[in-house]
Amino acid sequence: MKRFFKWLGIAFCAFLAVIAAMAFLGRGQTAKLTISDVDLSRVPDGTFVGTYEAYRFTNTVEVTVENHTIVDIDVVKTQREDLSETLKGDVIAAQSPAVDVVSGASLDQNAFLKAVEIALTQAIDGAA
Repeated sequence: MKRFFKWLGIAFCAFLAVIAAMAFLGRGQTAKLTISDVDLSRVPDGTFVGTYEAYRFTNTVEVTVENHTIVDIDVVKTQREDLSETLKGDVIAAQSPAVDVVSGASLDQNAFLKAVEIALTQAIDGAA
């Protein structure tokens, strides 16, 4: 019985180590992101999907553009819905993914804004 609890303890510690590692994966990559402005005059009308993938910082958005204006952003996948809703409004108001950082949420913000940037740049690349 003693042996069982020893192995159970080892398995539990290994499980905690994996969970801790998963929490930090993608952190460095996301911290180094730069968000660029996108020339909306080159973006055709339509709805475009953008995904930024970095473990727990993965975000997927659908950006709708009409007459070279961002009119809507549908958040398909995010870890922070509250922040994504705030950023969605900021991006639409600024008409750019390059908006100011929300204090204390720079990694989650970078991931969301990069997904928007990816959607818009892929729209331009697809139109070219």
